[in-house]
Amino acid sequence: MPALPAPASIAAPPAPNRPAPRRDIQGLRTVAVGLVIIYHIWPAALPGGFVGVDVFFVISGFLIVGSLVREIEATGRIALRSFYAKRIRRLLPAASLVLVATLAGMVLLLPQSRWQSISFDVIMAALQVQNWNQAFGSGSYEGATALVSPVQHYWSLAVEEQFYVVIPLCLIAAAAWATRTGMSKKSLCLYLLVALSAASFLHSAFFSVSDHDVAYFATTTRMWELGLGGILALVLPRFQPGERLRMLLGWAGLLGVLCCAFTFSTSMAFPGYVALLPVAATVLVLAAGPTAAGTHSAAAASVTMQGSSRFSASTLLSTGPAKFVGDISYSLYLWHWPVVVLYVFHLGRAPGILHGSAMAAISLVAAVVSYYFVEQKFRHDGGHRAVEVPVRGLRHGGHRKAFVLAAGLVAATTLTALAPWGIVEAKSQQLDGALNLRQYPGAMALDADRPAAVPSGLAVRPDPAVAMKDVPLTGGNECGAFDPAKMGEEKCRYGSADAGKTMIVVGDSHAAQLVDPLLLVGEQSGWNVHAMVRNGCPFSLAPPESADTVFHNCSNQNRETLGRILRLKPDLVVVSGMTPAGYERALKWGWKDPEALISGYAGLLKPLRDAGIRVAVVMDIPYPEFAAPDCVQANGSGSDACVIQQPVGDRPVDPLFAAAARVPGVDVVDLYPYFCTDGRCPSVIGNVMVYRDNHMTNSYARTLASPLARMLRL
Repeated sequence: MPALPAPASIAAPPAPNRPAPRRDIQGLRTVAVGLVIIYHIWPAALPGGFVGVDVFFVISGFLIVGSLVREIEATGRIALRSFYAKRIRRLLPAASLVLVATLAGMVLLLPQSRWQSISFDVIMAALQVQNWNQAFGSGSYEGATALVSPVQHYWSLAVEEQFYVVIPLCLIAAAAWATRTGMSKKSLCLYLLVALSAASFLHSAFFSVSDHDVAYFATTTRMWELGLGGILALVLPRFQPGERLRMLLGWAGLLGVLCCAFTFSTSMAFPGYVALLPVAATVLVLAAGPTAAGTHSAAAASVTMQGSSRFSASTLLSTGPAKFVGDISYSLYLWHWPVVVLYVFHLGRAPGILHGSAMAAISLVAAVVSYYFVEQKFRHDGGHRAVEVPVRGLRHGGHRKAFVLAAGLVAATTLTALAPWGIVEAKSQQLDGALNLRQYPGAMALDADRPAAVPSGLAVRPDPAVAMKDVPLTGGNECGAFDPAKMGEEKCRYGSADAGKTMIVVGDSHAAQLVDPLLLVGEQSGWNVHAMVRNGCPFSLAPPESADTVFHNCSNQNRETLGRILRLKPDLVVVSGMTPAGYERALKWGWKDPEALISGYAGLLKPLRDAGIRVAVVMDIPYPEFAAPDCVQANGSGSDACVIQQPVGDRPVDPLFAAAARVPGVDVVDLYPYFCTDGRCPSVIGNVMVYRDNHMTNSYARTLASPLARMLRL
């Protein structure tokens, strides 16, 4: 999900060597923030609205790099303390306020099952590393169905702040080298920017194809966009287009940005070379602005603004309303995404015109208040004097005090986030204890022959707040991503090494759910369990056609896994996997030809049976179309709202069942009766929470040990 970076500071009232302020840049910010907000609220209406982030990167590079190089030209150095102090006062107070407000909204409005992940995201955002947190978390299979983070949009602020750490140091080094060699400081800074931007662009182009999820958020794949803005700032004074050419460039650039917003989509390998289109369009708009004529004073700026054609894009972008929204765009962006996430969570569906407009209005009001009472108060006192934070014993006035302010804001935000995180962490301790099966019979409460009694008045186990943590032995480690090319034959084997019999569990994460209950059986009856499961990879020769590139080698790995199983000759192979309907709901993956998946399963089951290995397939469990832990926490364990309606006749087709019918001797295990009665599948059975997401909780899976032992004849 894209996000918008913090705006760079508008220049102060013009001095003799500083370009005049540009109202059109504020209008361009309005366009950028508008694109992203519309995309976030109504993504179908503007599928490429995420290009607003690229527009803002270019603007920031244009203003910041231009300012730094002018300082180098004028003084031969960059006042780093002053630069970073301004960044702190400009960005951190408003950002910290929104983070703390989001935590408050989380505690008041969201179930505890969401608290820890959001609290962690808040800490990452406060530390300015949210982009890397998103990069290495967004593509994970386990997180695919989780609630989107209300602070994930801070990734772009992190990219900018990391750029601001690196680029001044690079420019200082270039200036020092220029002094030694006698070259022009500005020229050497320009050459450095070109080299860095070219390297970043090439990295982005290649990396976006191979690992799109990480490339989208990585600083290294985005630096060229800020760098290109900086290059424009350095070469623009030499560019003297006429009024007609400026009008043509401005409208071409503005229409180019809008065209990208309407035609781009998240299926593209973005940013990569594709991002060059909105970036180049933004460059055209900036190049067509008033300072293209080289104004260097307030009077000249006034003449240039008045001399611009009333029909130019710059004139449109310089209007009062456009400038006003541009002024508050940073606060507007900070507020809009938490508002959207919390609003949509309680709305329970995608917003229409009415609710979407309400989200935009709430965000706008919050942004106006934040801009005037936080942004401006910390940035200026009375509009002129920088805020002084009284701290004794510090020199250099507001600069040192700004760093103390930054440390205080980061510490306060982090400590605030740790409080709800700790509340949920205390509840997670219960996961270490074994269930008392008399009080928590789980699946055995639905046993057809000897249904267990279910005591009343007991709290649900696991607590819905920590259900997402109740994972199998393969959860969260390399055994959930089995790779026969990298793992030895004893890897991911559970149980006693002296066990007389071996069963292998193979398939995707829905097969991994069976490892723990089968191990319980094995410990009592002389089996060990070897897990050869890979999340998102059904044990078939036909992987999902719309899966990410990282899963395209699924069928090849399955062939290698088959070869290993045939060499090991286990006593039993248990195969399971999510149905195509489940893959479509959870991951938007699918198969154009359903027959391909069935044949792919059969193509691997048959060699096992031909080798004399006993094979059993376990049909998939009912799929909850709602967040079961959240529903139970909000409505109670017995609520009808938390019941899946799935009569036997309406069950999704399970290709494993069809494949087993084609291979003689394959056993079929159906656990449906331990989830549903008369087509009703509760979220809590036998006092045990059944689901963590589309998977079983490990607690409930373990209560299936006896039925599995009987059905598999163990």
